[in-house]
Amino acid sequence: MDETYIPAHPEPPRSRWRRLWWWLPLLVVLLLGAALWQLRQTDHAARQALSLSRSQNERIDTLQDALGNLQQERAGLSQRLDDAAAVNRALREELLGLRERTRTLEDAVAALGESRNGGTQALRLDEAEFLLRMAQERYSLFHDAGGALDAARLAAQALSGVNAPVYAPLRADVAGVITALENLQPIARAAQLDVLGQLRAQVWALPLAPGAQPAARQAGVLARIGHALAGLVRIRRIDQAPLSGAGSNLLHEMLALDLAQAQAALLAWDGSTYQSALADARALLQSRFDARAIATQNFSAQIEALKPLPAAPLPQLAATLTELRRLRALETLRAPVPVAPAKGARR
Repeated sequence: MDETYIPAHPEPPRSRWRRLWWWLPLLVVLLLGAALWQLRQTDHAARQALSLSRSQNERIDTLQDALGNLQQERAGLSQRLDDAAAVNRALREELLGLRERTRTLEDAVAALGESRNGGTQALRLDEAEFLLRMAQERYSLFHDAGGALDAARLAAQALSGVNAPVYAPLRADVAGVITALENLQPIARAAQLDVLGQLRAQVWALPLAPGAQPAARQAGVLARIGHALAGLVRIRRIDQAPLSGAGSNLLHEMLALDLAQAQAALLAWDGSTYQSALADARALLQSRFDARAIATQNFSAQIEALKPLPAAPLPQLAATLTELRRLRALETLRAPVPVAPAKGARR
């Protein structure tokens, strides 16, 4: 029998290694490619780093140049600050000198102003004293409240220019005097005086009452003598009531005298006499004159419109004037006495 030898094992191990040798060049090529790629990446990174380093170096150089410029500017500024400090010191010294000069000038101006103000205030005080004295005399002698009020107002204006605080109470006193004079209503009093003067001029136009007319014209020597003596001899009762047989001229004169007495009492600021004279004029007007006549009615309405004198406190002009003189005397005593320069002193 032909027996053929068949190996029990397939291909020996050497054939496997031979196949692996075929893959080895490919693996080497791959490794070389990877190494080459890695080398390129490294070179690219190195170039980028070099470029970045160069740009940073350029920036550093730029910053160094800028820092050098800043240092130069800082040195220039330091020099300027030193110069400014030197100028400021010089200006400070000049300013101190100017302050001293200014202080000296202020003292001189203050001294001059005090001397000038002292003279001005003295003149204003003299003017105020003169005006208060005028107001006092006009009111005490003539009861001229209007003129006294004008003088008191001028005195207040003169005292307003006095800056010394010691005269502040005096200004308040003058203001009180002005208020008291204003309460006396000098304008209304002047208007009443004008009305009384007009009424005195209108007395002779008033018609008498029918019962008060003089008797019929009497003929004879006795009637003519009586008529002639009527203008020379005036007979009046103590109670101011007119006589029953008085003529027309006597009645008009009696009414005019009552109005004149009221006018004089108003000028003298005599309230009781003023009211009494007006009451006598009203009584005579109602009893002896024609009340139905329009002229008499208008005359009576004007008398009734006359108001009594206001019951206001009298102004203390004398006390205010005395206070002004006292304050001026005290200020004169407080003023320093000028010292005479010693002999041999240098001028």
